[in-house]
Amino acid sequence: MSSYDFTPHPEKVPNTQPASSGGPPQPPQRPPKQTAKDLFEPGESGPKIFVADYIVVKDLAEMLDLKPHKVVAELLKLRIFKHADEVIDFATIVMVARNHGFLAEKVF
Repeated sequence: MSSYDFTPHPEKVPNTQPASSGGPPQPPQRPPKQTAKDLFEPGESGPKIFVADYIVVKDLAEMLDLKPHKVVAELLKLRIFKHADEVIDFATIVMVARNHGFLAEKVF
C-alpha cells in the first residue's frame, strides 16, 4: 500500500426530506409599496384619531397610547428630527399613526 492511497470512512447519511417535498419554506410576500394617495385615502379601517394640521409630538403619543420617546424614535427612523415638545405636520402624523394601526383624519 502506498502512502498516497486514501479511502474515506463511510459517513452517516443525514435524514433529509425527499426533493419532492418542496424544499425550504418561501419567505412571506412583501406588502405593496405605499403611495401618497394611500397615506391620505386608506382603504382599511381601524381606530381613528382626529387631529388638526399640526400637533405636538407628546400629544400625538398620548392619542396613540404611547410614550413620547417612542414617537420621537419613530420620527428619527423617518429622518425627522423632532423632540417631544415640537410640532409635526399632518402628513407625518398620518405616517406615524398608520404604523401603529390608527387612521388619522383632519379636523377643520
